[in-house]
This record gives sequence, structure tokens and C-alpha cells, in this order.
Amino acid sequence: MTKPREKTCEELQAEIEGEKKKIRQFENREKMLRQKLFKEERRTRSHRFIVRGAVFESIVPEAKGMTNEESATFLRLALTRAICFFLLLHQLQAVSIVPLQ
Repeated sequence: MTKPREKTCEELQAEIEGEKKKIRQFENREKMLRQKLFKEERRTRSHRFIVRGAVFESIVPEAKGMTNEESATFLRLALTRAICFFLLLHQLQAVSIVPLQ
């Protein structure tokens, strides 16, 4: 059986350069895929914001005339009060002051 011939320095150097080129290509491909993923996540997030804003305006038509700060304050107050109400109701039901329905 014959022994495979050993590569010359030039051949090995060329092979190293070829592999370095492949690494650069994979790194560029990874960068492009990361950018594509970022854009898709951004698009999905923007769509979610638009849909939720539309739901808010359909439930509270007056929101169309509110500033962003007024809308945020309105939501904070409404949600905080609703959460407090449900927590209080839960506590009252736990001590049997309010019957379960």
C-alpha cells in the first residue's frame, strides 16, 4: 500500500487561506441572518403595538383625542383600580364576607 504524499508548504498555506475564506463567508451569513431576525422581531413588535392600540381605541373611543401621556395615565389608573377591586373581592370571598357566584 502506498503512502499518501505529504502536502507542500504552499499547498497547506492555500488550504488555510481557503478555510479562512469559508469562515468569513459563514460569519457574513450569520450577520445577515441576525439582521433579518432583528427586522422580523421588530416588525412583529410593531404589529403587536398597532393591534393593541387599535383595541384600546375601539374600547375607549375618547382615546383618539388623548395625548400619549393622557392615554398612559388613563390605562394606569383603570388597570390599577381594576386589579385592586379584584384583589379586594378575592380577599372578601376568602373570609366569606362576599358569597361566591
